[in-house]
Amino acid sequence: MSAMEISSNYGVYEKRFENVYNKFNANLASSIDIGASFAVYSNGKLLIDLAGGFKNKDKTDLWAPTTTVCVHSTGKGIIAMCLAILIEKDKLNLDSKVSEYWPEFGASNKTDIKVRTLLSHQAGLYAWKEKMTESDFLNWNYCTELLAAQETLHIPGTKICYHAKSIGFLVGELIKRISGKSVGSFLKEELVDPLNVSCTIGTPISHHSEVAELISSANLNAAFNDRDKIDNYTMSAFLNPGNRTRTSNTEEFKVAEIPALNCHSNSISLAKLYDYFYNSSLVSNSTLESVTSIEIKGDDQVMKRPMQWSPVGFSIGGGKLFGTSGRSFGHTGWGGSMAFTDPENNLSIAYTMNLLTGSMLGDNRALELVAETYKSL
Repeated sequence: MSAMEISSNYGVYEKRFENVYNKFNANLASSIDIGASFAVYSNGKLLIDLAGGFKNKDKTDLWAPTTTVCVHSTGKGIIAMCLAILIEKDKLNLDSKVSEYWPEFGASNKTDIKVRTLLSHQAGLYAWKEKMTESDFLNWNYCTELLAAQETLHIPGTKICYHAKSIGFLVGELIKRISGKSVGSFLKEELVDPLNVSCTIGTPISHHSEVAELISSANLNAAFNDRDKIDNYTMSAFLNPGNRTRTSNTEEFKVAEIPALNCHSNSISLAKLYDYFYNSSLVSNSTLESVTSIEIKGDDQVMKRPMQWSPVGFSIGGGKLFGTSGRSFGHTGWGGSMAFTDPENNLSIAYTMNLLTGSMLGDNRALELVAETYKSL
């Protein structure tokens, strides 16, 4: 192992990754990032842990190694790990019907939808038929009961439609029905406490002082400004309701459990979780192979691009953002965050930040840090 270079401001890294550190530092100096973290693990070994900049828009509060931030959909990859744990414990079967675990889900001709169909974004429940508000997301039972009662938006198994916001409630209720615990409690007990990492869905007020303020960039809404790319799929999945940065900074949002949107973590914790999931005996090789395989691939009607989803909701491949392996698995998040494991190179990489850009897939800040990491191997 090469000696670790130590920076008082931005963390630690092996000497061979000095260009990654320089790139990270340059991003902060140029205001491409305001506050951010980037981390890499390999088979239990920390290779890179960078953190720096500011936690707030006014740049008065320094981003510390313990700082966390809302990572939006990047948290879905951690929820996929929770599902894998249930599968490993023989409490969840991908080929079983969702209604076997959650009887109310079977209403309106949904009795036969399989677990793997739901988790791989093929169930046709990518949006609520009712008009939703941001405050509705604070009412768990209301959100889940509406989804359980409604008809699907297409015939299950015939289309790929990313369940951007609804999947969190659907998966969370499934976990709750099986384990008797909320998704946040299950995550804490099964992964966070044993590994001593910072990763919460439903963040206690006592932890809020560690949470960075989310900041909207000038191009944050660019993803929804191109009317040629906006249709009913996109509008329904992402904008019913829309999510505002100022809402995400409220105490109510942070303490609630909104699994698709409000996981709070940092890069070292996410990279450690992915590394542990892949390299430990948490799940068997057969379970790992199953949950990180490609369940469905093709044009995602919501994302407006080809996607590959695993049977528990990992994004597979990920293009250049997920390194050089087509077997990489992970998830990206609104605004630019991401976390993944590259099995072929045994790398687990994560990037988190508080300046949100208009990218949902392939944020350039993360892309360039990942690329620099691979150049340094």
